[in-house]
Amino acid sequence: MKQRLVLLKLILEKLKISSDISTTKDRKRIQKTIYLCQAKGIRLNYHFGWYIMGPYSPSLAQDYYEMDEDLATGILDIKDKKLVPEISETLGKLETLLIVPKGTNLEQEDWLELVSSVHYLTKESKYDEDKTSKIIEEEKPNLAPYFNPALNAVRESHFGK
Repeated sequence: MKQRLVLLKLILEKLKISSDISTTKDRKRIQKTIYLCQAKGIRLNYHFGWYIMGPYSPSLAQDYYEMDEDLATGILDIKDKKLVPEISETLGKLETLLIVPKGTNLEQEDWLELVSSVHYLTKESKYDEDKTSKIIEEEKPNLAPYFNPALNAVRESHFGK
């Protein structure tokens, strides 16, 4: 059994993120959630680059397709598996970031796209807030009205980078 797939499935379950990959929205939700997990310090060894919908990892995409197939065929069995306490604790600190704030008229996957994009641009690309805001406005005009709540959420989440 592939331990990385077990870990991926357990993380998604802990965060109440569906492992369904039927739609682009489903896959986006997984991509952004796992990006934020890594940003919070959980070592999953996925490399993320900037893509149309923000941070994206081709190797993560490969893993969730494999996980989906292994779940469907019964190869992936997680019933007696648990996360180590350190990972569970870190995920607990991340849960509030995954919830769309009241007054923010976005679906969860769009909120995650915005928050992960703001984090990526400010922490990974090391852009200042003005440049980050400009990129969001240009590349994600539907998300731009919610830039400030996302920036505040990233700040309040105390990412280590």
